[in-house]
Formats: sequence, C-alpha cells, structure tokens
Amino acid sequence: MWRAIFIYALTAFFCTLGCDADPGDAETYASREVSPGVLQIGFIKHPRIKESSGVVASRQYPGVLWTHNDHNSRSPVLFGITREGKCLAEFRLVGADIIDWEDIAIDDTGHIYVGDIGNNDLKRTELVVYRVNEPDPKSPETKIKVKQTFRLRFPKKPFDCESLFVYREFGYLISKVFNDQPAEIYRFPLKRQKEPCVLERLVKLPINSPVTGADISADGQLLGIVSHSGAFVFRIDGDVAKASQVRPYHTKFRHEHIEACCFVPEGLLTTTESREIYLFTEEPFRSRAAD
Repeated sequence: MWRAIFIYALTAFFCTLGCDADPGDAETYASREVSPGVLQIGFIKHPRIKESSGVVASRQYPGVLWTHNDHNSRSPVLFGITREGKCLAEFRLVGADIIDWEDIAIDDTGHIYVGDIGNNDLKRTELVVYRVNEPDPKSPETKIKVKQTFRLRFPKKPFDCESLFVYREFGYLISKVFNDQPAEIYRFPLKRQKEPCVLERLVKLPINSPVTGADISADGQLLGIVSHSGAFVFRIDGDVAKASQVRPYHTKFRHEHIEACCFVPEGLLTTTESREIYLFTEEPFRSRAAD
C-alpha cells in the first residue's frame, strides 16, 4: 500500500514540474513512413500538451516550434518543443483568456499570434487574436505579456475556424466547413484600428474537406493547408488572393485529428490531437525560405 502511495505521489510531483520532466526521450524518436510522402517524425509526450492545436516554427531560434492546447485547457500557455516532440519551454500569456485556441502564427518582426478563433457551435459573435513578443526558449522568465488584442467580427453569419496565418500587413483566417462546402479565406489588418474589426472575405478555396490548420512560408511564396483529407500547398508568389486561381498540390493522408501545420526546411510539418508529429516531404511542400 505504502509503495503504491509513494509511486502516486512521485508521479504527481513530476507532472507539476516544467518541461524538464518531459517523460521519455523524444529526441530518440525514429521517423517512419506512414503513407507515400508522409513521415511520422515525432510524438509529443509532455503531459500538459494534451492536444497540439496549433504549431509554428520560430524564425529566431532554429529548431524551435511553438504550440498550445485548445479549449480543453484552462491555462493560456505557449510550449516550445522540438520537431521530435521534446518540450523545451513553457510561457504563460498574461492578459489572454481561452475560449477555444486553435492556431498560432508568426511574423518577421519577432511577434507570435495566438488565435482564439474556434467556434464549433457557431455561437460566438466575436473571435480574438493575441499578439506577443516571441520569447527566448532559454529565458528563465515564465510569463509573457500580451502586446495587442485583435477582436474580430464576422461579415455575415458566424463560421467555425481553426486556421490562422500572418503575412505583411494582414492576418488571415480560413473557415472550417463541412458537407463538401468550399473553405474561404478572410483577412483583418494588423495596424491598430477601431475594434472590433469586421473580417473581410478575400477568396474561396478549391478545398471541400474541413480545414484545420494553415501556414505561409516566410517569403510568401507558399501557402500550406491541412485538412481531414491531407495536406495542400498553393504557390501564391506573395499574393494570398492567388490561392483561388492556382491548382494546389495535394498529398492525400486521411487523418481526422490533424490539427496544425508549419513550414520547415524538409517540408510541411503537422501536429495532431493524438500528439503525433508528421512531415509531408514531397518537393512542392519544401520552401527555401524555411532553410
């Protein structure tokens, strides 16, 4: 009995620690092909990352990915992880709430954007995006302050949304729709303005599978999107509206729990509700800007 109590107490203790208590050695994960053009390269074992709902690659700290939980979490926390799934850091966002965090984005000026944009029941009339300064994953600090809050309204009827990316002067959202309906891209300006801001519908996409994550390459040449049917990449050449005019490259990979994506040098990296980390490796997914 005492042995059981001791083991329980020890487990609880380690679960309250930070990333240093990450169980297992994720860095030794051996990648394997799970489908043509798709590798599983890692697995997130840290107990507090229950569902990697968004992911983005740092542009300041090589090899660092930023991720977060979704609405099932009560703590507004960013996690720094490796592509194999090892946790590197945790930072609590001061000034942010959680209704349904769904995606994360990054810009070239050292900012991270966290999208509280989920709307499963279509009851929300306002979505929120938080902007923070990207922290140093080696910093002894454990908190970062929200620098700006973007409050967004729908132009017409509310829609569900799980995708956020940022490029130049705008933030972009992609609607998540069902019943073979096409997804649409909406945008909002990043410059300070009167809020709440009404989202501007930009274009319709040739994707009729529910979109769950998106990222744009640092040079703006590629737009990557993941959905229940796999991954898409559009060559947009710096013009997001061009996504409605070009034929995307599509790697089929049926996975109901793919949640997020970001560009890395080897392709398009994705994370899932079930904690797997996948990499779409075919040539169209590789961006020179991610080198």
